[in-house]
Amino acid sequence: MNTIIKKYQSQIKKYQKIELDSSENEIHDKRVILRRVFTILSAYKINPSKVKNGEKAFKLFGKLRDIQIQLLKLESIDQTPELMDYHAFLKGKESELKEKVHKFCKKKELEFPAIKKKLKLNRSKVVSKSEKSLGKLIERIQSRSIDDAEDIHKIRIEFKKFRYKVEVLSYIENIDDAKLEMLKVFQDKLGDIQDYEVLINGIKKYCKKRKLETDEMTDLFEHDQNTLIENFDNQIELFIAVCKDVLILNNDVECTDNVIPEVSKTGLTVDQPDITIQPEKSAVGQVAEIIDLLVTNKAKIPEQTDTTGVADGSSPGNRDAEIVIENKPEEESDPDNRQGTKSKKKHPVDSDRVD
Repeated sequence: MNTIIKKYQSQIKKYQKIELDSSENEIHDKRVILRRVFTILSAYKINPSKVKNGEKAFKLFGKLRDIQIQLLKLESIDQTPELMDYHAFLKGKESELKEKVHKFCKKKELEFPAIKKKLKLNRSKVVSKSEKSLGKLIERIQSRSIDDAEDIHKIRIEFKKFRYKVEVLSYIENIDDAKLEMLKVFQDKLGDIQDYEVLINGIKKYCKKRKLETDEMTDLFEHDQNTLIENFDNQIELFIAVCKDVLILNNDVECTDNVIPEVSKTGLTVDQPDITIQPEKSAVGQVAEIIDLLVTNKAKIPEQTDTTGVADGSSPGNRDAEIVIENKPEEESDPDNRQGTKSKKKHPVDSDRVD
């Protein structure tokens, strides 16, 4: 189990190396590090609150991350005069928050506890926690239809918990890297939807204070977000199968019937493309292509009873090499049907994109 302690120590060193940097990538990485640290500590039954000022740091970095996400989205499109005003407002907020982050980090207020090597980690409990987390994720998905960003947000919260636990498990069990990459691709898909939610909510809040109309400013973003939600909904059975596959197809880990509802134990074994990462391409980009290929090829697989965990009729989501879904004509929703999903409800924004 010293492998996990080494991973924990490497995360601390990585944080210390980027501690004084407040660029988009480094703020994102700091939040990722804190998430990983919290999960590892929990596995050793150490309360994450033992990270001195950890919660304070996470919230502070999160506020800056929300602003930076919105700026990145706005800078990727041609802006109207109204959006240019909002962009200028965000730049001012970013400057203020960067100053707060810099002061916090300069004081070295964030302190990590040590994990003593004599502490034992119960392997079976790590496995059990991963199984239970998967069960909660599947129950969350099956409890209601996926109609809007709020539904996606709740799924994303449970999925992040599951993915972190799987990551800890991967330190002590042999889990195929390609499977872990597939989890990352789906987290990027969910994260992109949440990024739009952060921007849409930010614009609405800005306009409300200034008594401005929001429809023209948010229509494009809401349409693109709805398309992403529809694409994810089309892939939901594959998403579940990929999550199950990480645990079920591991030779040393078996999921129990009472933990995961309606789980097949055969996994994705029918007519799968060869999952091979090519060094000359981005691993995440390749896995995204594989996920789309899996869904596309499903139409060619003879109909079966529920033995693969993949439902018939799924259709591929679209992504470019990073996290944005590319537009394929056959998968696009009707651009005039912008109310294809029900109106979004307000909910706490949790924008962190954890890789």
